[in-house]
Amino acid sequence: MSFEPLSFFEPDTKVKRVGEQDEIETFNLESQNTYEKVTEEGPKDEEANFVPLEVLDLPTISTSLPTEVITTVLKLLQPEQVKNFGNQRRQIPSLFTTEELQEYLNSKHLTMVEVVKLSEYIGHNLKSTLTITQLPTCSSSEVTAYLTKIIACPFLNLTEEERNTIYDLASFVMTANFAPALKGNTTRMVQIDGLEREILLYEPALTEDKVGNITWGASLELAKLIVDGCSEEWISNKETTILELGAGTGLVTIVLGILMHKVVSTDLPEIIDNLSKNIMLNKLHCTLSQSFETFDDTSLINVTSLDWRDPLDFLQRTHQPEGYKTIVISDPVYSSQHPYWVQKAVNATLSKDDSSRVVFMVGQRDRFQDVRDNLWRLMIESGLKVISEKVINGFDDYGELPYDYKVFGWN
Repeated sequence: MSFEPLSFFEPDTKVKRVGEQDEIETFNLESQNTYEKVTEEGPKDEEANFVPLEVLDLPTISTSLPTEVITTVLKLLQPEQVKNFGNQRRQIPSLFTTEELQEYLNSKHLTMVEVVKLSEYIGHNLKSTLTITQLPTCSSSEVTAYLTKIIACPFLNLTEEERNTIYDLASFVMTANFAPALKGNTTRMVQIDGLEREILLYEPALTEDKVGNITWGASLELAKLIVDGCSEEWISNKETTILELGAGTGLVTIVLGILMHKVVSTDLPEIIDNLSKNIMLNKLHCTLSQSFETFDDTSLINVTSLDWRDPLDFLQRTHQPEGYKTIVISDPVYSSQHPYWVQKAVNATLSKDDSSRVVFMVGQRDRFQDVRDNLWRLMIESGLKVISEKVINGFDDYGELPYDYKVFGWN
């Protein structure tokens, strides 16, 4: 199957320019004691001279630029730890107390001394220097151009190791800010209102054959509904074993497990190792069985492979010939072939009981409108009917996106 991973995303085409610093202009400058412990000169002049920086205020890229200066700039430009999706605004360190700022800088592997040295080098006070963290949001095209200059600079005065460190960091900052699907190995933090604990999801670098190793926005929206109690309409009782098709990084499975639902979590053989690791990363026990291994259903969560093109093999291995009464699936279609594979998998694994339900959460991406329409048509042709549906406004890594939430049952 030919698939370009980036085609699944629809980035926001609205690029904010230097003059559109909506986030930066909201800075609250009332706290006079914020950085008294940072510098010996008091903060009084800091308040009067504070100004949000622009890309033009950053150090000019040249061979003579000190290594510690450029690395400090790059670390400030790095995005914070991935948390949920595009609805998360960048933190504004200019609002922090000294203690909060220290913790924030630690997360970026920076020291206060390094940031103070940078502020002295560029001739701006500390608060102004910290607004560098906001530039990828308000001046994305200018930051991209600046990073490109860094990558193109020979830095002949540096050692090969120092040059490679700068190039690698600049490349990471560019992809993490402006092409998050290609950012490499990362851990996403997920926070859901009503769930007492945070969820951590390790996402290996995206490759063409492992698109299940990143967390799609649909899984977060489905997980939110489950926490909100909306699952009561399709989970009859706690004893019902839920089958998840295409579990990916495991967010929905993990939420169900935290809420003490029994789950059989499935995906392709190359995905389930990371899936099981994420479940255990969140302190849940699971049993992993490969396609050639005996299936053990004694755990609360069982992870195993399921190829939608050959679901009967899965049913034989799991000793569940009559199927499952509840199936959940999020963002399953990004190819014209997928609706037919989903239809085959659902027809084989959904129990014929009148109370059986299959639950979809699918992003409304314009380029896949015909694929989604075909999926819904095939579900109806399979003898299913829509029990309930609604459109949910959510996010993915590139911003806002509406999602189709549909629950199907047998006619």
